[in-house]
Amino acid sequence: MSSAVTSRLVVGDRFRDFAEAVGAETLSGLTRSLDAGDLDTLEGPVHVVTGQGIGEFELSYLRDAITRRQLDDRVVLVHSTAVPARRQELHKSREDNVLVAGLTQADDRTYEAQLRLHDHNELLVDVQDRVHVQGMVAIEAARQMFLAVIEHYFTARWPQQRYYIVLNSMNTTFSNFLFPVGATLRLTVDESDLSEPSRLTVRTTVVLEQAGRAAAAVTIDAAAFAPGLLEEKELRRAKGAVASAVDTALATATV
Repeated sequence: MSSAVTSRLVVGDRFRDFAEAVGAETLSGLTRSLDAGDLDTLEGPVHVVTGQGIGEFELSYLRDAITRRQLDDRVVLVHSTAVPARRQELHKSREDNVLVAGLTQADDRTYEAQLRLHDHNELLVDVQDRVHVQGMVAIEAARQMFLAVIEHYFTARWPQQRYYIVLNSMNTTFSNFLFPVGATLRLTVDESDLSEPSRLTVRTTVVLEQAGRAAAAVTIDAAAFAPGLLEEKELRRAKGAVASAVDTALATATV
């Protein structure tokens, strides 16, 4: 980075290939440069925009590196403050795996949020060796967006009730590559029937947009049931699956 540069993008270390391809920085690379004094001669100000893989924890680390070199007045961090969706809305137990942040309602049928991709997300830890982000991230982000909207805006109308959400179908169309920078999730409610509180049905379309273009669209058809309506059927099917698996194993086993 030189005094002529007024803006820069930094992403999590997981997206090293992307950073190298587009001339961005990784968190480790930028902090190493800071600690080595490579940026001490900056005239500034330089705006460092955070991409995917940079959360509050990583941001704090980067701020400390900037402060150590007394560059606070020359290096300005530009970071989204969108709050990740809550655990009970996404059915996720680890914050690393949350893909939805800043959920809002745009109108009666439309809801929006930001894609939030942690550097240690479960879909990236095995492999992320491409410039773009794999398609499963878009699918899971759409699923989480659906759950967040259903839990926050629909089932919340009956706060004393806990619901069992069943996905009937998910149909996905990919239009463009998804990259590890800012992106928007937009959910539109296509059809819904909330007339019977014990069984809600909803069909939605979630579009993942980046740089003004749709990267993926996912149509989700689902229902939310009161707990007692499905538990007996689920248990019966589970026992049947166990019996079938045991019978098949015994029939094919070599004793």
